[in-house]
Amino acid sequence: MTGELGPGGRTIAAGLAALWAGAGLTGVVVGLVLRPGVLPVILGALAIAYASLWLRVAVSGRRIRWGGGRKR
Repeated sequence: MTGELGPGGRTIAAGLAALWAGAGLTGVVVGLVLRPGVLPVILGALAIAYASLWLRVAVSGRRIRWGGGRKR
């Protein structure tokens, strides 16, 4: 199994990045403006960070390899 994504996989990754970025920005706005609180801002920031990972996958066209796991 290779880590390369085809054009459809890159499109899905870009869509997921946009979805998570929108959810994160919404969480930050809700936490700062509509209903002040710390938890929505923290969750919004985490969603934005997750969106950046999906954006990295969409741009590179490869899956992200994490540190643990078997070496080949």
